[in-house]
Amino acid sequence: MGKTLLIDTSPIPDNPTTSHCRTIQEIAKALSLPLISTSEELKELNPSEFENFVVIGSAFYPKTAEIESFIRRSKKPHIFWLNNEHTCSPNSEYARLIKDYPSTVISNLVEEGNKVRGYNRFILLNLNSLLMQQPNPLTQKKYDILYYGTYRPGRRLYFQKYFADADEFILSSKTKNLRKFKQLAGCNCRFADSPQWIRGRESFNLVKYTIYLEDELMHKNFNHLSNRFYEALYCNVVQFFEETTRSTIERHGVYKIPDRYFVTDKKSLVSKINEFDFDACLVDQHQWASIAIEEKKNVLKELKRIFDERQDFV
Repeated sequence: MGKTLLIDTSPIPDNPTTSHCRTIQEIAKALSLPLISTSEELKELNPSEFENFVVIGSAFYPKTAEIESFIRRSKKPHIFWLNNEHTCSPNSEYARLIKDYPSTVISNLVEEGNKVRGYNRFILLNLNSLLMQQPNPLTQKKYDILYYGTYRPGRRLYFQKYFADADEFILSSKTKNLRKFKQLAGCNCRFADSPQWIRGRESFNLVKYTIYLEDELMHKNFNHLSNRFYEALYCNVVQFFEETTRSTIERHGVYKIPDRYFVTDKKSLVSKINEFDFDACLVDQHQWASIAIEEKKNVLKELKRIFDERQDFV
């Protein structure tokens, strides 16, 4: 059988911050697979040597047609679409490949919530766990509570609930998103740029507490725990969970989150931050880290099995 090639649908920068880049890099490192994200990187490769093309979706890349052409010159291509984000769907070139060749979707989100169409096989797998790392040494904390992420319409009500009139909270996002938080959700807390994810020097290490939120879609369409859950674990950040995420955590079925870490509004969140002992909470939640490391190992084993035992469909 031919080799496996990993593809990110947009160029991977140095020290990437986006989860799709870091996820595909983790797979490449752990499974020793080649990874490309631009058409220029294909010049030294022979398409006839590859049969598995594993693509993770993200932003648009103007030379995608050149990558599509490379894949079509493979003797027997199988397309694997990795979906770690429910708002993401293949652009036209990858949509055609998924339709034209044997294809498998591997997704964090249940099939009903996916936007991908025309595939042959669907596999639900916790891709977000791939961002888990061995916990960092504890560093001096500078910030009490920070939430980071892009603006999402499905979380607007929760942004309003926790980040309106919230001078004590920091909301971290790319500069282009901050205006959306203000104009579309009425957030008037403190703002900061996106965290940096250089291994061992992640800016999230400087934070004591965070709140775990999810899109309203996920209340009814199961999605594995987000990358933020795992990043908080290895950056020594204590997590509180919006009550509406309880069903997702229970269905995930791996972590037993005590009731004391669930909150229903800003008042209860602030109250618990003020009353709880940070060090005791951190010891409590560190118990989840070894479970998360094992989750990651199992997902990598499953991905290797899937790629090695690919199925072709008539």
